[in-house]
Formats: sequence, C-alpha cells, structure tokens
Amino acid sequence: MFRALFDHAGTGLAITFPDGRFIVVNPALCTMLGYSEKVLLDLRLESIIAPNQWDRLWELFQAILAGKRSHAQLTLECRHQSGKAVRGLLNLSMVPDKAGDARYLIVQIQDVSSLIRTETELEESRQRYRALSDATFEAVFISKKGICIDANRTASTMFETPREELIGIFGTDVIAPEYKSRVKDNILSGYEDPYHVVAVKKDGTRFHVMIHGKMIRIGGSEVRVTVLRDIDAQVTAEGALRESERHLRSLMESASNFVLFRLRYNPDNPCQPKRILISPSIAEIVDRTQVIDFQSWLKVIHPDDREVLLAAGQKMLDTYRLDETIRILDPAGNGWRWLHIISVAVSDETDNSLFFNGIILDITREMEATAALKARENELKERTESLSEVNTALEVLLRKREADRMEVEEKMLSNAKSLILPYLEKLNASRMDARQRVYLNLVESNLNEIISPLSRRMSRHYLNFTPLEIQVANLVKQGKATKDIALILGLSTRTIEAVRYTIRRKLGIKKKRSNLRSYLLSIDGADTIPGGSGWIR
Repeated sequence: MFRALFDHAGTGLAITFPDGRFIVVNPALCTMLGYSEKVLLDLRLESIIAPNQWDRLWELFQAILAGKRSHAQLTLECRHQSGKAVRGLLNLSMVPDKAGDARYLIVQIQDVSSLIRTETELEESRQRYRALSDATFEAVFISKKGICIDANRTASTMFETPREELIGIFGTDVIAPEYKSRVKDNILSGYEDPYHVVAVKKDGTRFHVMIHGKMIRIGGSEVRVTVLRDIDAQVTAEGALRESERHLRSLMESASNFVLFRLRYNPDNPCQPKRILISPSIAEIVDRTQVIDFQSWLKVIHPDDREVLLAAGQKMLDTYRLDETIRILDPAGNGWRWLHIISVAVSDETDNSLFFNGIILDITREMEATAALKARENELKERTESLSEVNTALEVLLRKREADRMEVEEKMLSNAKSLILPYLEKLNASRMDARQRVYLNLVESNLNEIISPLSRRMSRHYLNFTPLEIQVANLVKQGKATKDIALILGLSTRTIEAVRYTIRRKLGIKKKRSNLRSYLLSIDGADTIPGGSGWIR
C-alpha cells in the first residue's frame, strides 16, 4: 500500500542518502523533471537544482543533519532535462536510525510554476485594471452600502480631492444638495440606468455629471461600481444650441418679405424633396393651400422659369449651391412676382442625408424699380442723342456764320484795296494844299479806325489772297489739320492740300520742312505793310 501511494502520488517524491544520492524516485518526479528513473538514480539532489540555489540547499542539509531541524521547506528553481526552469516547493525531512542520526532523507518536490504564474498574472491584471481605471476620462467609484472603498485617479482630478480623502465618503457627499435625495435612493436601490445631476468640487464649484451605476460581486461581496462623466461643457453647448434654435425659430416666425426653408433630398424622387421646415412668411408669397409639394409649387412658377429652376436644382447636386431669380404667380392675381432663391446643400454625416437650406427673397419692388430705371435710362439716352444732333447742327451753323463773317471781312478789305486805296494813292501823289492834305489824313485815319480790327487778323500778305485762301490760312493759324479744314469748309482734303500749296507759294515759303502755321503766326504780328502807303496799322 505504501508503494502504491508512493508511485501514484501527484507530487514528486524521492528517498536519498544523507549525501543527497537518490535511492528511489516516483514517476511524478520523473515526469516533473523530464528524466527517466534510471538517470535520476545516478544523480544527486543538487544535480536537479539550479547552481545559484546550491548554497541555500546546502545550508538546509547541514541544519537537518546537525539535528537542528527535522523538517524544512524551501522554494527553489529546479532544472528540467530540456533546460527550462521549473519552480518547485521542496519539503525535506529526515528519517533517523536507532542512534538518532540521519539515515535517509525524504524529499518532496511540488511543481508551483503554475501557481507562481497565476499570481504574477493576477498582479499584472490588477496593474492593468488600475492603469485602465486611472486612464479613463470618467470618474470611477467602488462603494459598499454607499460608502466609497476605492476610486480612480480621474475621480481625484475631477473633484480636486486626494484619492485618500475620497475613500470613506458617502456617495452623496460630492452631489449638490438638491440632488442628494435622488442619488441616495438610486444607490440604495441598485438603480442602473444613467441619470443627470449636478456635482460639487472640493472648492464648491458646481458642474453637471452623468451617473451610471451597476451592482457587481467582488470576492464574495456585492459592491456598486459608479461611473461619473463630466458633461458640463455638453450641457452648456446644448443650452447655447437651444438658445440659438429659439432665436432661429423667432427669426423664422417673424420673417417678412423673405422665407427660410429646409428640405431633405429624396433619392427615390429627386424632383420631390421632403419639406422639413419653412417659415410662416411663405403665405405672403404663395397660397399655401394650393402649394402642398414641389410639383404644385412648379405649377405657379412662370412657364419660362420652370426649366431654369429644374436645371439649377440638378446642378445643385454637383455644386451644392443654387442662386436663381424666377417669377411666381401672385396669390392675389396681380400678375407675377419676382423671387430670388439662394440655397446651399449640406450633408448630414450621421446618416448621409442631404439637406437644402436656403432663403427666398421677394424682390418684386427691386425688379420694378430696375425696369423703371432702365426705361428712364433709355429715355435719357434718346434725349442725349437728340441733343447731340442739335449740337451738331449748331456747330454747323456757327461754322457757317464764321465763314460768312470772314467772307464779309475779306470783301471789305478787298473793296478797300480795289475801290479806295487806288484813289487815296492818287490823291496822295497829287498836289494838294494844306487844307486838302488835312482832309486826306482824316479820311486815311477814319479808314484805319474802320478796318483796323480786320487788319489785326489779316496782314498785308493776305491782300492778294482769294477768299478761300484766306479762310484756309486762318484755319491753319488756329491749328486745324487738313482733314478738319476739309470737314469745316465742306471740301475734299485734296482741294485743301492744293490751297495750302498755293498759300506757301504766294508767301514765298520754299522749304518743305518750314511749318506753315508758325510762319503765318510770325507774319501776322507785323505793324506796317512794307512798301505800302502806311495807312494800315
């Protein structure tokens, strides 16, 4: 029976001499170390122990052999035949002889590698749990009957309280007074649905949190794990969003002369988008009882604008923008009204929906004012063209009057030359008494007074010019070009060029590069007529 127990034991057993030589070993020890029974019987106990463990084993042997200890236990590292290490729990006891000395040693080695690995893994699991708990953005509390027994680092940060001070508090100690009763009831009743309350930091700062608790069992005890998420920023944002929605709703309800709308794209029927919202001011533009969908809306649009609007809507699916001006039937039957439609397509990333947000502006007055302004501009343009024609006629008349005046002056000078000057010269050459000489000087002086304005514009060199040559000379002196002179006098440019050539020849200008205008201006300032009688100044 002893042999059967020895051979079938699950723990490695061996009997050795006091020097450590194996006498007998059981199959469990052979299996543990990977050796056969025959090999083990040729070895000593230290042969299966790691070298760095020999000193500890030797001290244990000496203590037992010296009778100081009858039994000893030691955890050490054994060597497997493959070379890998095996953690073993060594129990060593002595079997004495009649004299009381050590006769045999009973060796028991238990493989504790799995136990050690399990403890290591358990410790690593604890560390991972702690790291995960500390790294989470939510505060985590573990409580028993409402008393906190553990908390993570985020809880300490969130409430600005050391972790040691959080342990031992009741769950409602960090909750605002008006919410304490509710939180206490939820803790004691094991309530597991999330709910929203206001928490309080150590310095009294209030902030919104979402609480989610759950009852679990740890080590045979039932505890509550409570997670608190800081939603203060979210609550503030939601409040701002609600305020913005309230203002937007107020804007939509008070809209006048414009309409705000939001439509959802319908992929099954692109020409029939779903109406999400539209401001009540739509009643100012169209009869809502007749316009119930997009198709009925198209019926009240001007026939020339329907295809334009449909094409713009199809293009909007690519460009995400629409900007069109159309005409719509006035609900009161007063003709057509002008609408300016501006819309932007916006996609919803949550469900891939496409929305059309936009505004409709009633620009009927602006379009009517623009049409009236355009008509006024056309009227002013016609009047301007008419005034331009009148100015052209006046310019022609003025040029004609100027030409007639110059012709009269030329005739006066020509008549003075042909009808008066010869006789004055004859009288001047004749014998006259003093009285007659005085009369002649008076005639000569009065004649100068009459024709002096003309003489200042027409020098003596003009007296042998024809009327046409004098006209051309005066226009050249004014800086007019050949083309302008031809236009003024109603003659061809070739005729004017021929007249200019005759003038140059009569004035004795032989150099082609000499400027005719400069020459005329220089000689026009002469005070006397060389070789004349001296009566023209």
